[in-house]
Amino acid sequence: MTEKLTVSLFGHRTIEDAQPVEQKLYELLRIIMCGNSEVEFLVGRNGEFDLMAASVIRRLKKETYSENVFLTLVMPYETAELRNNIGAFENYYDSIEICEACSEKNFKNAFTIRNRDMVDRSDLVVVYVKNNSGGAYRTLKYAEKNEKRIVNLFHTRNEQL
Repeated sequence: MTEKLTVSLFGHRTIEDAQPVEQKLYELLRIIMCGNSEVEFLVGRNGEFDLMAASVIRRLKKETYSENVFLTLVMPYETAELRNNIGAFENYYDSIEICEACSEKNFKNAFTIRNRDMVDRSDLVVVYVKNNSGGAYRTLKYAEKNEKRIVNLFHTRNEQL
């Protein structure tokens, strides 16, 4: 077992056939949780994959009674949704971070900067990227350039997990 593993998750905003993706994600995250003494998962909240990832992590935490797994929401900036529903967010996520690097940069680049910051902090990057465009694709390319360990669920069959 490793001491601590930090995993960031990224995927497309919409997923056409969500059930097989969710099953692959569940199997992979179960393996990660069982094989590490402490795991921090970094997620956004910007589309179907992000919401799916957070939901799977929460479900696995309940099933494994794991006190050493942490679900961290990383936002590029504070939103009205967060301010108006802070209690619900705090009940759902173990911690909520506002990306400091984003506050110093152009608002239009906030998501790219947040994603890169998450990748930089991670030991493993889990993605669902099937299109050669969009923010998830650019984040995958950044992770590859920085020689991060990457699992792309689009290319992974359940037998390979």
